[in-house]
Amino acid sequence: MRETRPFSQALLLAAFICLLLGLLLPWWSAYRTLAEQQQQLHRQLPALLAADRSQTELPGIAEWSRERPLDSAPPAWWFGKAAAGQQLMLEQTPVFYRLDSRPATRLWLMSSVPLTLVNLLLFTGLYRRWRRESREREQYFQTLLLDPEQGQLGGRDPVEQGIIGLHQRYREQLDELQRQLSEAHQQSHQDSLTALGNRYAFRRDLTLMLTDENKLATATLMIVRASSLQNINSRLGFQAGDQYLQDIARLVRKVIQPQLGARAYRISGTDIAVLAKGQCEPLAQSLGTQLQQELHHYQHVHELDCAAYIGFTQLLPGQSPETVLIRADSALAQAQGGEPNGWRMVLRHNDDEDLGESQWRQRLQSMLEQDGIQLMVQPARLLKPAMPGYNEIFSHFPNGKGGSYPATTVFAMLQRLDMSMLFEQKIIETTLRQIASRDMPAQRWAINLTPASLQQNSFLIWLERVLLRDVNITSCLVFELDEHVLEHQLVAGKRLLDMIRRCGARSAVSKFGHGYGSFRLLKELKPDYIKLDAQLVRHLEDDSANQQFVRMIIDLAQRLGCHVVAEGVETDAQKQLLETMYIDGIQGYLISKPLPLAEFKGLALSV
Repeated sequence: MRETRPFSQALLLAAFICLLLGLLLPWWSAYRTLAEQQQQLHRQLPALLAADRSQTELPGIAEWSRERPLDSAPPAWWFGKAAAGQQLMLEQTPVFYRLDSRPATRLWLMSSVPLTLVNLLLFTGLYRRWRRESREREQYFQTLLLDPEQGQLGGRDPVEQGIIGLHQRYREQLDELQRQLSEAHQQSHQDSLTALGNRYAFRRDLTLMLTDENKLATATLMIVRASSLQNINSRLGFQAGDQYLQDIARLVRKVIQPQLGARAYRISGTDIAVLAKGQCEPLAQSLGTQLQQELHHYQHVHELDCAAYIGFTQLLPGQSPETVLIRADSALAQAQGGEPNGWRMVLRHNDDEDLGESQWRQRLQSMLEQDGIQLMVQPARLLKPAMPGYNEIFSHFPNGKGGSYPATTVFAMLQRLDMSMLFEQKIIETTLRQIASRDMPAQRWAINLTPASLQQNSFLIWLERVLLRDVNITSCLVFELDEHVLEHQLVAGKRLLDMIRRCGARSAVSKFGHGYGSFRLLKELKPDYIKLDAQLVRHLEDDSANQQFVRMIIDLAQRLGCHVVAEGVETDAQKQLLETMYIDGIQGYLISKPLPLAEFKGLALSV
């Protein structure tokens, strides 16, 4: 330890000084004794020599001579000049002598040796004790470095204080890093715009719920689609669109607040998901009704055609996330086909829904490569013989087991896997090829376009090139888009319909007549056909207000040069009532069920 090195040096220095003093102090005492002896001899020696000039030994003198200097070196060199040869003049005769230093030497040794031994023992003991304490301190500090709770010195030692302070700073830094890490982790799982969880947090929590070991645990997934976002962005700007999303998130939070453990996430640009524990049916009834009321109010205040749509589905342990999300997408698709701000619930379960995302991708890719898409046609009966026939083409997806995949499931999975454009192109190419191979003049073929077709400029460029290849075939085509799709993507819809007209094809708005906003859409788009929603036709006989509304649509559309076809006609009474309204055509199971396009031979033009 750095603190012990100066102490060890001081201890060695003190030992050296004490040893030196133990030698020097007795030596000095012996030296002074010898010097005093020399002074006495100087006073006594003349008298001694005068009394007996023949004596050879004198007290206190080791050796002496007259007139001849002493040649031998002094035996006690440690006393210096005091033990060296001395000279004295007696009656003009020099006398040389050397003092006897043995008594002084014995005195010195008898004093210095015990002192030296005592010093050696004392400092050896101090050194050993210091080494033991140093090892104990070193071990203690090593323990303290590993565990500051083992402190025993009461915080007085500066090294201990330094180590404890180091630990405190380390803990503070660690706490700060953990706080920053927690904040970063939270931010990485939080949507910056709405402050809801993001899609990563949603995927994590959804997976945890689906892998719950409690097989009886159930939960519900609700997805809210902010369907007016693109319209608001195009009309009012992106800042207004961000505010719209924040408002929808606020309404979702308000509705789910009473539900313990319910959490909301923003999982895409327009979709907000909610995970809540409990059975789907009661939760859907409660949350769906409350949120629909909030959305109706928001729609009215902000003058929107629709605020959002809601879809519900059930979660059960063991299901795959893709299965749940596909069912939720299907519920949303059904909700978008109904009233504004509506909600739907899908609980159906079949083997196809258990497919994982990779399996779906493989099967959909196989459909593309092996022409696994079957085209079906459902003709409409036109009540005016001068009009060309109208035949609606839609897709059928065989599953290889004698059945077929639900179309809503397939289209939802296509959108999730970003394969919508590939299938759209495949369907159109196959339709054009089969139409070109058939000799059926005076017929028009209606192709349904999905909402995804409006969102990709590359698809519009591709479609324009395809339509310009054969003008004769293009003139027989009608492209259908649902009214609720066009309502929320009006700018993109107008761009698509303008391109279709330039190329020589025609347009149709299907599922028409959701409200008075339909008239604005009719004025803006001026399609060649509108197709009345089957919901209007289903209740036509029993609702006089509905009849007046349908009459208004037919009259206004025909005045604008648009033909009106009624979908979902299933009874003679519906057909007869529509004929009295001078409708242009009717379509439904009363006229014809869907048939494979390859087997279709045409439909008589007369009633």
